[in-house]
Amino acid sequence: MSNIKRPIAERENLVEAYVNGKLSKVRTAELLGCTPRTVGNYANNFIKYGTKGLIDHRHSNNHRLSKDQKKTIIALKDKDRWRSSRNIRDHFKLSIHKITVWRILKDAGLSRQNLKRVKAITRFEAAYPNQLWQTDIMGKIDFPKAGIGYLIATLDDYSRFVPEGRWFRHQGKMNVFTVWYESMVKHGLPEKMLQDEGSQYKARQKFGNADYEWYAKQLKIVLIFAKRAETKGKIERFWKFV
Repeated sequence: MSNIKRPIAERENLVEAYVNGKLSKVRTAELLGCTPRTVGNYANNFIKYGTKGLIDHRHSNNHRLSKDQKKTIIALKDKDRWRSSRNIRDHFKLSIHKITVWRILKDAGLSRQNLKRVKAITRFEAAYPNQLWQTDIMGKIDFPKAGIGYLIATLDDYSRFVPEGRWFRHQGKMNVFTVWYESMVKHGLPEKMLQDEGSQYKARQKFGNADYEWYAKQLKIVLIFAKRAETKGKIERFWKFV
């Protein structure tokens, strides 16, 4: 049963139980037949205005959509299954509630077809040597006699040449700096560096810089942070070769 159809007294009892901590937001939403977000709005209105705050003045606006508009909504969802009801509404700039779109999709059997959107992988291709280097830390390798080791290396994106690579027992930032320093001493400064968002390379907090970021700025090296392993494809393939 929709929360709009429930008697106001029943709605009041459920919201009051939630406000007093006797019901969780999720459970209250299930009992009311609405979303947890709506429960939060009801709670705020109940605290401010009492029972009057729970009166829902909204009316269905499904009738505002023509048959062609409904067909267009269904067609878009059928084409792009990752789109949510809100996304479709905003895409067509419709002045209706997202629930209206959801009901249309539900009637068409598409309300649960919400596949994850696959974003294109951003690839970087250097035009000449030292324009772009990739750097990374290979995952932990346990050697039978030598023990645990981490391979840290840099790779020139254009030539696939490896300026420097070295095994360490730890993957700390000082070892990252060692490989970075040796690479630049032997082969000059790169214009850009491509690496992941590991703590050795990028600050965990929103404000401030990691030491790696600070030194790159002093050397006027542009840092590019990869959010996916596929972005660092060349050095990832180098790891497989090793």
